[in-house]
Formats: sequence, C-alpha cells, structure tokens
Amino acid sequence: MPGVLFVQVSTRNNIDAVVSRMDGYKRESVDKAIPLALNRTGEMARTGASRELRSQGYALTASEIKDSITLIKASSGQRRVKLIVRRNTKSQMDYSPRESKAGVTVKIKGGRKLIKGAFIAQRLNGSSGVYVEDKKAGKTVIRRQSQYKRGSKGGWHAYPVRKLFGPSVGGVYATQQVQAAMAVSIRENFEARLEHELKRLKR
Repeated sequence: MPGVLFVQVSTRNNIDAVVSRMDGYKRESVDKAIPLALNRTGEMARTGASRELRSQGYALTASEIKDSITLIKASSGQRRVKLIVRRNTKSQMDYSPRESKAGVTVKIKGGRKLIKGAFIAQRLNGSSGVYVEDKKAGKTVIRRQSQYKRGSKGGWHAYPVRKLFGPSVGGVYATQQVQAAMAVSIRENFEARLEHELKRLKR
C-alpha cells in the first residue's frame, strides 16, 4: 500500500524457543499471555522508534512520531501485532528554513543543511513553501519572500517551480539503522513481556 510502512511483530519464529525456557506454565496460560505480551511489545516498539529517531537527531517531535504509527493489536486468534507507519509528506517549512542569497538552509538531522538555489515563496492560497526552479515543472504563481531575485516580495509571478519536502516519519523509520534497532528491541522485549504476563496470570 503506497504511503505506509508495515512492521509486523509475530511469534512464528521464536515462540517455541521462548516457551521451552518457561517450564511450569500450562499451555492455556501461555495462549492467554501471548497476545498480551505481543501488544505490550508493540507499544514498546512504538516508543522505542520515537526514542531512536530523536536520538539520531531528526527534527521530529515525540507526539508527531506517535501519531504517525498505528498499532493493530494481536488477539487469541491473531498472534501478531502490526505497526503501520504512515509516510505523510512533510513540507520543508517544518524544518526551520532560513533563506539567504545562496539558497535555503533547513534543520532536518543534526546541523543545518544548505539547499543551493532554493527559496521561500507564498502561493495565492496563502500557503508558504521552499521551492527550486525546475524547467520541467508546470508554472506556479508565487510571491518570493525575499528580495534576492526577481519575483520578490510584493510581486506575483508565474514560475516553473517544484516544492521541496523533507523526510516523513515513515521515511526515516524505513532506514536500515532504525529497522535494525527495532528488530533487536522486539526480540529482547517479547520474551521478557511474555514471562511477565505468565507470572501475572498465575497469581
């Protein structure tokens, strides 16, 4: 499905190995504990994703990351939990743009990055964005924010321009480094959560 990333947490690969190390628990208790442990592991993976992305320096808020990740919970008949991460487009205006004669600098990850030749402009509908001239693009009526070039503030002009977007939560979540960190987190947390749920049910 375009625009989303699916991350699945299931017991298919390691449930037998995990259960074999938990002597003394009835199969009935194990069956009840598995979906509870999976759901808690999914919640922890979502929290871990937020922590991992922000630790890497991405300019994303914890609430923004959480809102972009939907949790489809496990049940007794469905022994897997899904994390659906939306790849919503995110304007470069959300990354603290600053315009200069050289272009526009934005803060996406770590320090500021210069996009040469870019500029900030407003469209007729009032929305602002970071643009670059692109002869292959259709013409858009815009008003430049600054006075560096023609079409500056105060004058509307039709330009062949392309609007620039920054990485979405889904886009950065899909990176190999983040995926690897989440895989480790899921493997480590599932066994601990299953044991916790089993002990709780045994009380």
